[in-house]
Amino acid sequence: MAVKITFRKENYVDEAEAVIKDFKHGKYELTTSQIRNLLISTIPLYYAVRTRRSDSYDDLIAAVRINAVYQSGRNQAVKELVTSSGILDILDMINFEDDLKNKSEKILRFCKYMEAMVAYFEFYGDKD
Repeated sequence: MAVKITFRKENYVDEAEAVIKDFKHGKYELTTSQIRNLLISTIPLYYAVRTRRSDSYDDLIAAVRINAVYQSGRNQAVKELVTSSGILDILDMINFEDDLKNKSEKILRFCKYMEAMVAYFEFYGDKD
């Protein structure tokens, strides 16, 4: 059963948990290293927003997107996670946000969403 991702501030952590629970019952085995590689790519984006280093985060969003696509191409388990978690759709939605304040809030939420998926992956046990 696929999880419907709405990415609202009141439920994104629950959605991250549901994605991981659903993924754990799937046919692909993901490692801690693979999921952390996705999380690590969000660090420059997170700190740029926290320090208000930019008036546009489009290049950093693109870098996270490119990394997710690259990692997905290297491993079917990562591709399945990227697809089921809606990572690319969320990044597209954020990238087209016109208001910088809203964009910043959504970027921070996205970074926390990624962090929550890693946390729940560890909580429910990994394959490493």
